[in-house]
Amino acid sequence: MEATHRLAAIRGIAPVDASLDHFCGSEHDELREVQTPAGTVEALFLERREDFETFLQVVGHRSAPVTIPRTIGAVAYRGLADWGKVVAARNAYLANGGDDWSAEFSRLARTPGAFRTELVVVSEGPYSNVPASETPYDEEEWVRVSREVRLNHECAHVVCRRVMPEDVLPVWDEVTADVVGLLCACGSYDAALAARCLGVTEEGFAGGRLIEYLDEGQKTLVDEVSCDVYAAIRRIAQMTESDDVASDPFAFLLELKREPLVAY
Repeated sequence: MEATHRLAAIRGIAPVDASLDHFCGSEHDELREVQTPAGTVEALFLERREDFETFLQVVGHRSAPVTIPRTIGAVAYRGLADWGKVVAARNAYLANGGDDWSAEFSRLARTPGAFRTELVVVSEGPYSNVPASETPYDEEEWVRVSREVRLNHECAHVVCRRVMPEDVLPVWDEVTADVVGLLCACGSYDAALAARCLGVTEEGFAGGRLIEYLDEGQKTLVDEVSCDVYAAIRRIAQMTESDDVASDPFAFLLELKREPLVAY
């Protein structure tokens, strides 16, 4: 299985009996291009959880049937070999009279990032595992909103890596990515919902995904960190009230990243 995976991933050679029967598929599955200040981000939405997990096993784990934790609802892959780009480049080269594709391929492949792609993969389900009863939405609407929040949250991470690759603050990155997700999905920034998704309150930690982004030392100060994050969320809410940020969430993201409100 690993040898077959290597042939497909590294050399673009699919097995003769290749099939997609291991995917259930859904009419709601979607490949979308999201336009950002850092360029286009390709995003794949897979409605069925089993398809999402299968995709991660194939692409991220060399087709091994590893367990994908339920806490993982989206993944961004960087540097995937894009054999579609190779085929397109080869066809264009031959159509223009080229007669030595091997040499041309070697020349093109020396360019950093050549024939590589970046892909965001998103699954269905309530964002941050927060039930609809704890949001302003009913069950069906919360599923729809969650999909958009999750997709644009991951795109926000891609934008930050492209524009500010060395500027990494795990907690602040999550706070700001949620800003983009909520603005794109809801048209406004709901501070109460943002705080609930991270599990922070004015008094401290209430249980939520914030803990996933803390190192061991920070976990001992989780209530203090939570208070700082909660204060930052309230400050962001004030900023969104005074500025027309909903029309360009990614520009607002870069503004927030340049002046962090928390140091984690």
